[in-house]
Amino acid sequence: MSSEFEDIRIVAMDDETSYKSEPNTQMINVVLNLSASAPHEWASYFNSRWQHHFYMMKRRASVSGKRLEIYCVPEELQQHIRELNKVIAETNAAYQSHTQQIQAAEAERATVETRERVELANLKSKLNFD
Repeated sequence: MSSEFEDIRIVAMDDETSYKSEPNTQMINVVLNLSASAPHEWASYFNSRWQHHFYMMKRRASVSGKRLEIYCVPEELQQHIRELNKVIAETNAAYQSHTQQIQAAEAERATVETRERVELANLKSKLNFD
């Protein structure tokens, strides 16, 4: 894993790419821009967590790349953003924990590999081929 993860957040609504998928409804697919492209694991966790998140006006929503798309009536959007932000905060915390676990495992593997190489070098120095 590379550098430290920065929390992802909603930064804007993209009215240019938001679209209506059904002609006879007030519902539209509102596209919200994220502060960074969501790693696959982050997006999967968010999408799963959103499916299990409950509140009375809940709508379909999912993350892909730098976009969060929610299918709703535009006038409801502010309330949905509050709920989306709750799940985003949970997702950031879970992903942060996930990356720390991966980094710790990688550090442990590196330590073991270094130790094994030192042991091999010590063994090599003691060998006599006569």
